[in-house]
Amino acid sequence: MDSNLPTASDAETGQSAGPRLLACVAEPENRQVARDLAAAQGWRNPVAIEGGVAAAHDYITKHAPPNLLVVDVDDVEDPVKALGDLAELCPPEMTVIALGKRNELTLYRELIELGVTDYLLKPVTLAMLERSLRGDNKRQLGQGTAKTQAHVVSFVSVRGGAGATTVAGSTAWCLAHVYQKRVALIDLDLQFGNLALSLDLVPAPGLREALEFPSRLDSRLLGTAMLEESPRLKVLAAEEPLVDQMHVAPGAIDTMLNVLRHDYDFVVVDMPRVLSDEIRRILTLSATIGLVTDLSLASARDLLRLSDFAKTMTPSARHLIVANHVGAKHRGEIAKAEFERVTAVKLDHVVPFEPTAALATASTGSVLPSALKHAPAATALRAIAMRIAGIEATATKSRSVLAKLPLPKVTLPAGFSPRAFLPSFLKRSA
Repeated sequence: MDSNLPTASDAETGQSAGPRLLACVAEPENRQVARDLAAAQGWRNPVAIEGGVAAAHDYITKHAPPNLLVVDVDDVEDPVKALGDLAELCPPEMTVIALGKRNELTLYRELIELGVTDYLLKPVTLAMLERSLRGDNKRQLGQGTAKTQAHVVSFVSVRGGAGATTVAGSTAWCLAHVYQKRVALIDLDLQFGNLALSLDLVPAPGLREALEFPSRLDSRLLGTAMLEESPRLKVLAAEEPLVDQMHVAPGAIDTMLNVLRHDYDFVVVDMPRVLSDEIRRILTLSATIGLVTDLSLASARDLLRLSDFAKTMTPSARHLIVANHVGAKHRGEIAKAEFERVTAVKLDHVVPFEPTAALATASTGSVLPSALKHAPAATALRAIAMRIAGIEATATKSRSVLAKLPLPKVTLPAGFSPRAFLPSFLKRSA
């Protein structure tokens, strides 16, 4: 292995933030081409090490990531999956050029859709690398060209205590852990929100700063403000003093969502029950709006009003009605059929009441689908996430190949009687 690591003097002069170029390539001649690129661009301290995706993963885990990564993908069987996993460690603005020996159009297209700037066949030349940089359209690793904007999902509680926070947190968790999506979960109740508490996270002041000073906001700053539940699920939540007056700057919602849209597959928002300007703006930017209700008469009244309001604000969005805590008689609920008759609204999803859910989630610091994986409520919450993710439910019972074949049409002869096929000793009794 050969390398050209930054020296101590470079760190003292501010060059330790990460190299402009990291090349993880198997062949010495290709590593030298990468160094030549750095020299031609005037970049100091390029890092060139022997290896491929595994070497890049190891380096970025231990050091600051580079601006440009040139990585050999011949050391992995599935380059798309390997680079997708590597994307979890990389900042969104990092440029990636992949090198390999496989001359396959399918591989090239998959890497470009993933967000790789270019895929070059080895051996490479300086002109090839420079041409790739000139054609860089700022795609981001893990942010494919076919999907550059996240799907924004907003959950609103029809009545206080209906459980929008539970549904939002559980849906985000399922999207990240069950369906392997990159999810940003936002709790917009800056003083009384409990999303962070339900996920056993400590709220941070970053969300308030993002909303009050959007001009400072970029993906790197917002990334440092987010709480990490897992590599695929990040949370923005706060617990601001009650004596403070919250102020959301004009355009802050658009700025925050625009930053998040390019870094995540889904942005899930738990909305407070207020109709402020910023809440209305999020509704207009949402692709899916979920109204969470219980089956009480008071909720029936407010569901009608909120449903009409949401459809007026965002008629193009997908509108879901989620009935939560169904079966909790102490909440004064009416029958599901009666609720649908009174509201003239069909419930899209029904989450049954789980008496042990509160104890299980509180004791484990986790959401319901994680704490009670096989409970009916967890199954219902996973179904909401599956629908939002656009994944079709699979049949629970497999069918044989013969069952899928079309049955031939059989024409029975005139005068045919099924009695002719009966054994003689049964013909008398048939």
